[in-house]
Amino acid sequence: MSMVLFHFARNLKISRFTIDVLMQRLDQLKPRRPEGYGGLLGRMNQSVRDCDHLHNDIRDRFCGVQSFDAGAIAPLMTAFEELDRLITNAIASCNVFEFGPCIESIQ
Repeated sequence: MSMVLFHFARNLKISRFTIDVLMQRLDQLKPRRPEGYGGLLGRMNQSVRDCDHLHNDIRDRFCGVQSFDAGAIAPLMTAFEELDRLITNAIASCNVFEFGPCIESIQ
């Protein structure tokens, strides 16, 4: 396996772990949600499901890539960047829901 494919596989496993942690966080937030936050929690659930779906799609496509097929990895890298963006947004939403917005004063 080439180093590019090895690193991609490693990053895919890390993203799977991150999505699983996000799912656990959402399960823990559900009982503590304040009144009126059901819509936000629903959007966060959908966001994490989108991450999960995209991850599974990338994993399935990655399984079909041969180590000598360097041209097939570029579209996967683009999809992985989108997955990374979705995960980052989901983490930020969970943090805002759980801890409130972080407002720093710039002096």
